[in-house]
Amino acid sequence: MKKTVRSMVAASLAGIMAVSLAGCGSNNQTPSETTAKETEVTGEKTSETTAKETEVTGEKITLRFMHDWPEYETQFNQIIEDFEQLNPDIEIETTVITWDVLTKTLQTAFASGDAPDVTCCWLDRMGGFNSLGAAYDLTEAMEADGASWKNEFIPASLDLGTIGEKILGVPFRSTCTVLVYNKTMLEENGWQEPKNQTELVELMEQVKAKGIIPLIAPGNPGGFQLASLTRTLAEPELYKSGKLTSKEYLSGRLSDVSAEYEIAGNKIKDWIAKGYIDKNALALTKEEAATQFYTGKGLIYFANNNELAALEENAAEAGIELGFMAFPPEEGVPTLLFNYGVDGWMVYSGTKYPEQSIRFLKYLSQPDVQLKFGQETLSVMGNKECVYEDENQNKFVEIFTNAESHRIKFDYSQGSLLTDEAYAIADFIADENATGADLGKTIADLKQKCIEENAK
Repeated sequence: MKKTVRSMVAASLAGIMAVSLAGCGSNNQTPSETTAKETEVTGEKTSETTAKETEVTGEKITLRFMHDWPEYETQFNQIIEDFEQLNPDIEIETTVITWDVLTKTLQTAFASGDAPDVTCCWLDRMGGFNSLGAAYDLTEAMEADGASWKNEFIPASLDLGTIGEKILGVPFRSTCTVLVYNKTMLEENGWQEPKNQTELVELMEQVKAKGIIPLIAPGNPGGFQLASLTRTLAEPELYKSGKLTSKEYLSGRLSDVSAEYEIAGNKIKDWIAKGYIDKNALALTKEEAATQFYTGKGLIYFANNNELAALEENAAEAGIELGFMAFPPEEGVPTLLFNYGVDGWMVYSGTKYPEQSIRFLKYLSQPDVQLKFGQETLSVMGNKECVYEDENQNKFVEIFTNAESHRIKFDYSQGSLLTDEAYAIADFIADENATGADLGKTIADLKQKCIEENAK
């Protein structure tokens, strides 16, 4: 029988562990396939020896597995049951936690040397986990058979879990904040979806003239989406200066961003002053912003694709149709996704069962498994070929596939840097006397301090 351990707080996992996503390509596999030939020693046995002993003795091994989706426990229980039937030599022991303790839970597990064999993770954290020596290198398995496994994924998703030349993370589902707009309102007024930032500004002028809030961007708590918008406006400047795609920037070792954040800071204040964004946005909560959007007080609203079920339900209740788009790019700059993220998987470097762990991850990547989970949860899965019944899901796939993501993959623990930056942006917006130059200096100083204190 499946052994399921449940916990909603990391502190309660003190015993065995202190702690504790229509049509895709095929990824069929058998118990001894692909990675069984690995001979890296883990403990007293190699994975090859373990696989051979299992075949001879019929002995089951137990893989410890952790995820942070208690709301999807039914789906994962079914996935595990199906996997175990196809792989009788493996039993899955599951631990369920919540997302808010995920990073701390993993850090504690890695420090204790007793982490799950396979665990969920945010792929942008792989650099820090790799610096701890906690991430198993999946490159050989990904590149096997003409890179068939590797080629299944949205490139931006796989890139987020790649550190240097090593593939350390397996994409499960994609997550990103995009712009959702009231398509009904747009069409009734004869407005067009903006294709670039110039058209966005022109649209916001027309919307403001109608007494409607063009862009709803809540700033409570701690800057929230106002901070994300400011960073979004900084990225084209970083792209034009060549910093956004540089190795130094993408590893979190570049602090010289003052000029780019000066431009972004001046622009966000200008948009607020012109009424493109509510002047009281800094105090606006996510719930209040949603109310403004669904009651027709605003045209464009920030939302995460993982909120799709709620978005569609609320839109149906409000009697409106939704449209989705990436943030419109500047001229000469590609469409950029500022906070594109991936809920993914990693294998613990200390596992005694790398072959079986990879076999399980391959199963989680299979088309039927991915599609079923995606359909039931309205998630955008990692497999780029998945086609969904819900057209909004397919729209997200289109957005993610056609845009670029240059998210920093820190190769060290970044501590509170991202939170500190968000609060700095909030303070800048709140201070009428603060200039873009002030913001640029503050962000650069925070980055430099983080590098000095954490980067090795």
